[in-house]
Order: sequence, then structure tokens, then C-alpha cells
Amino acid sequence: MIITCDKCKKRYKLEVSSIGKPQFKVRCAHCNHRFTVHRQPEVEQQIRPDRRKLPARHAILAVSNQKGGVAKTSTCLNLGMSLSLLGKKVLLVDFDVQANLTISLGFSSHALSFFDLLYSVSGAISDYIRETRYANLSLLPSNSRMALLTKYYMYRPGFEYMLRDRLRQVVDQFDFILIDTPPAIGFSTLNGLMAADYVLIPTPCEFLSMHGIHKIEDIIQFVRKKSGRHIDYGILISMHDRRSTSSEVICRKIRNMFGEKILTTVIELDEKMKESQILNLPVIQYDENSPSALQFMQLARELLLKTSTKEQPEPERVLD
Repeated sequence: MIITCDKCKKRYKLEVSSIGKPQFKVRCAHCNHRFTVHRQPEVEQQIRPDRRKLPARHAILAVSNQKGGVAKTSTCLNLGMSLSLLGKKVLLVDFDVQANLTISLGFSSHALSFFDLLYSVSGAISDYIRETRYANLSLLPSNSRMALLTKYYMYRPGFEYMLRDRLRQVVDQFDFILIDTPPAIGFSTLNGLMAADYVLIPTPCEFLSMHGIHKIEDIIQFVRKKSGRHIDYGILISMHDRRSTSSEVICRKIRNMFGEKILTTVIELDEKMKESQILNLPVIQYDENSPSALQFMQLARELLLKTSTKEQPEPERVLD
């Protein structure tokens, strides 16, 4: 694990496999500064299952945040890819009119979408689901006609349950269904949240991030009252730059403010991720040993187990 001193920015490589705690104190040998390191534990060994929060099978997750540019689509793509590599059957639902998830999986932006399903009145969602080139990974595509959902269906009685009702036709065929929602409240976001068991909220460590989290929390509360169901959620710190002082400060504020809702896994800034996006590839298919590929696999395992641990910090360690 690479550790950077908060004060002098000197970097150290520390072997943490023998450290059983989620956080521990260290002292920089260069400037004598003391600080606490939060490590990312091996989730398979460090956390225990809690099936009450996230069902082991047929879990429907909405990836959502009302702030744009927070890596919703890349989170949906790479989490889905990681879950499929763990042997889970995964359906990705592209519910964003930009169709970035659809394009990232090699499909045309003109592929038939959920709007075409509703407009055809066929009612068979399975006719619109496409197998991808990756095993265990399927897609319900998006296209520009998704923008018409609001015009045609927004004010019909029960419009917010249209996706949920169609997914019930195929939910038993998949272990996980991940819904990529747009950064705006409307037909698509409400349908995605109404269909979900769990909401994953990606957020970068930026000044306005906490405001975006509060907004989606308010929407989840509305959905809970509307649906009469308990919908849990977790906050994923994404695009994190550990070398940035401001990013680290905001990261600590987010952790302090939202506490146990923050997932253990952190997705860091990674050039391999940017390169994989250029080639329309999941990062684990581009470079399976890249930091972000390993972190998304860890996120997949964390969501599979969905647990928490309470550990006491270990004594201070001196870096050299």
C-alpha cells in the first residue's frame, strides 16, 4: 500500500497484509508528522454478510446522483463487469438518454431501448435485452428516444412503476440488475429508484459533492414513503486523488458527515481507467492489475457481502 504523509507529502510503500485493523497510526520518518491511515481491508475476510440489507440474489441496484460527472456510468459498467467475473448473472439497464453505457459495451446508440418497449406495447422486456460480448453480462440499451419517455408517459397513473413492473418479468434470470440513471429528477430516475432494492451513490471528493448526496438522500426518502419499502443506500467515494490536499480534506468531511453509509472501497483516479474509456472497455478487461480494476473487484465483493466491522486501531507505526 502506498502511504503519503499529509504534511511533507513524502511517499512510503508499506506492507499491510499483516495489519488486521481498518485504520492505524503512523509517524513519518522524514518530518516526524503523526497521522492515521485508513486501509481498504480484504472484504472477503474482514466483513460478515448482512442479508437483511442487500439480498444475496435478485438484487436491483440503482446507480444514482443528482450531480453530473460523478462516474455513475463507469461505476455501473465496471461494477457489473466485476460481478459477472465473480460468476454472477448481471443485467445492466441503461436509463440515461446519452446512452454512454450502451456505447461503452459496443452497441449502437440506435439500439432498441425501454422507450421502444413501451411504445411497441409488446410488454416482453426480454425481447429488448441484449447479451454482451462478456459472459454473464447483459444489457437493456438506451437511445435518443428515451428523451420522449417524459412526454408520453410522465403523467400517466403509476408511471413511476413502469420499469419495476417490466423487470419483474426477468428478475429471476439475474443475480444483479444495475440501473444507470441520469443526473436529473424525471421519469428515468424515479423509475430506477422505484425499482431498486439499494441505491449506490458515487461521489467525488469535491466541494459540491455533499450537496449532491443530500439531494439524492431526500429523493430516496420520498421513494421510501411512496413505495412503502425500505430502500437502503451506500455512498461510494469515486475519482479520489490521494495526492490532493483538498480531496483528502473533503473526503474526511464526507466520512464524518455520512458515517456508516460510506462504503469501505474507494475508487481512485487512475489513468488506466481513462485509457479504457477511450477504447470502450471495462477497465478490468483493459488492465486487470490496474488500481481501479482491483478496486472495482473489491467493490463487487463488498456489495456481495454488505457487512460492517468494528475494530480498534492498532498502535502507531513508524514509516521508513
